[in-house]
Amino acid sequence: MIMDDSLRAVRRALIIFLAAVLVSVLAALTMIGSAALTRSLAWSVIGGLLVAALVSWILGSRILRRDRKAQRLVIGPLVVLGCAAVISLTWLYPGTGGVRPDPVAGVEWLDLPDGSRLALHVTRAAAATQPPIIFVHGGPGVADMAHDAAAFAALATDQDVYVYDRIGTGASTRLPDPTGYTTARALHDLEAVRARTGAPRVVLVGHSWGARFVVAYAQEHPDHVAALILTAPDNLPLEGADVPPGNLTTRLDASELTREYLRLLRPRNLFAYALTTADPRVAHGVAGDREMDRRFSAIYRDSTPALFCDMRLADRVGTTGVGYYAHYVPQLHPDSADVPLHLDRLAMIKVPVLVIKPACDYLAWSAVVGYRRAFPQAQLVMIPDAGHVAYLEQPVVYTNLVRAFLAGQKLPLPTIDGTTIPDGYRGTR
Repeated sequence: MIMDDSLRAVRRALIIFLAAVLVSVLAALTMIGSAALTRSLAWSVIGGLLVAALVSWILGSRILRRDRKAQRLVIGPLVVLGCAAVISLTWLYPGTGGVRPDPVAGVEWLDLPDGSRLALHVTRAAAATQPPIIFVHGGPGVADMAHDAAAFAALATDQDVYVYDRIGTGASTRLPDPTGYTTARALHDLEAVRARTGAPRVVLVGHSWGARFVVAYAQEHPDHVAALILTAPDNLPLEGADVPPGNLTTRLDASELTREYLRLLRPRNLFAYALTTADPRVAHGVAGDREMDRRFSAIYRDSTPALFCDMRLADRVGTTGVGYYAHYVPQLHPDSADVPLHLDRLAMIKVPVLVIKPACDYLAWSAVVGYRRAFPQAQLVMIPDAGHVAYLEQPVVYTNLVRAFLAGQKLPLPTIDGTTIPDGYRGTR
């Protein structure tokens, strides 16, 4: 008899636990669905609480159906709801701490009209006789000023070099409304940096997703561009086309993939990402920048081997200058009307263009095709034994290539037409 009672108690406890898990999951899904439908944080919370209470009452009263009516209708639901509340902490608790970008000496600040500001680093040439260089990082939302400023300082021979953290990344301001991370905003800020240089024309270096921004800037401000250098560029959304972002995981091995997905599937990470997919404003109200930048930094750190041909060099890139909402909102909620790129307008840009494709790039080779369509005058070069961040993995080769291009000299690497994938390419096809 005692054994039977013990078994029944264990069985009931297990049923209560499973019921609580179900209540927690349904509450989370209701919040996500409400966010997508109402765009309201308040209604999302109310919806989640109502579903949790209703399902707890139904399941709790059923679990204790053999007990006294009062106990069945009160104690059972309270037990299930209480257990569900504890389980829900796995996706509700934000954790503690934040992440700060790696320190950089000599950072300047560019104040913008809306009260936000950009972190800016300038390497001055001894005698600046050529248009300054502005480097625009990629991601989107992944700044690494500590390494980027050092890498591009080598180009400051006869021209100043500007490296800045785009809004929402690195040490720059986070926007109160995460839907503000648009291409139009990126171009506005880039123009502010250009104005800060005091030069009428600048050389723009766009890395990865940053190539989209510098191309869009050249379309809108052609008179301010002296040359374009597009390094490991992502696909161009020409004529409003919806192009998928690249996938870093294609170059990770099984153990690295397992570690990455285990982190991505943590309840809080999964819940915040789903909310961001449903509505960024609601997500931002539930999970703020400090928390999500910290979480995204850990996720990004797990994927950094994919950025290099020699994956042992992953520590050459920084992972603390990330901006979660600046990264995910432009990808999850693209707007084809947000400074669309048109071939006829890009064809009017006659400045020199260099497209650099690393041999071990995780972005597909097909990405370069759009740039050749947009800029027939472009020279396309593949850097051997270099991954996505070629300027960090092969800094001497990269610097010599850019110097020769800007000087109008013969390039130290052969140019290719891009219509066929060359021998030696080991990246994503």
